[in-house]
Amino acid sequence: MMSDEMFLNSFYTIKRIQREGNSNKLSVLIRLNPSHEIFKGHFPGNPILPGVCIIQILKETLMYQLNKNLALIHAGSIKYFSIINPEINSKIKFDIELKEIGNDRISINAFLYSESDIICRFKGVFQVNNRDSHSDL
Repeated sequence: MMSDEMFLNSFYTIKRIQREGNSNKLSVLIRLNPSHEIFKGHFPGNPILPGVCIIQILKETLMYQLNKNLALIHAGSIKYFSIINPEINSKIKFDIELKEIGNDRISINAFLYSESDIICRFKGVFQVNNRDSHSDL
């Protein structure tokens, strides 16, 4: 596990990652763990996936797929359209478009879906951090 992967396999699991041929587009399906401690505090009796966790899951998924440590350096636009209650729907889909923009930076345009509903749109830039890369995934 990379040092910045805080939630993978405890808060959520990756069920599928598909890359569209040789393109820069990914489709990722994850399953949330509704019994995770985060949901007990956010909010008791009415669990909701925190927005900051959505961004962390996106980051960790990219790290897993690219096999690189990443740091979010610019969140140009994050828009939340609705909430996710993991007891109602624990399956989440990410559609991600990546673009290398130089200087070890990756521009990301991502949409998060719960069933057919758009939950979140994210546009931002991640910096590759080579301090802890590995190749055993």
